[in-house]
Amino acid sequence: MAFERLVSKNLSKYTYLKVQLEFEDSQTYVEEVRFKAVILKALKQLHGDSGAAIPFDILRYNKRKMEAILRVQSSCLVKLWSALTLFGEYAELVCAFRVHQVSGHLMALAVDSRQDIHLVLQPNT
Repeated sequence: MAFERLVSKNLSKYTYLKVQLEFEDSQTYVEEVRFKAVILKALKQLHGDSGAAIPFDILRYNKRKMEAILRVQSSCLVKLWSALTLFGEYAELVCAFRVHQVSGHLMALAVDSRQDIHLVLQPNT
């Protein structure tokens, strides 16, 4: 039996990211508008004005966790991801973006296999 390797290329127009902003001071929170401004600053800091022009959308934002689902054109994914990864300070506060999940399909972000709870069912006796 021969081994066959199958590669599936993402042909979707958009890629979705689940990201979280963490500050060294755990008491710091930002609103959705400020969250987007932080991302724009990260893009501009690494890629200049062309980076700040990269279109992305915040589809969902959780203020308490400072976690968002972003949508970006697949062709711009690497620039956005690298800007988030290398960003480290906002308003003189040390911070970091954590990229938790990336997918070409929004539905894939609905489930995080690392947080699944597995139950063992016992048969009725």
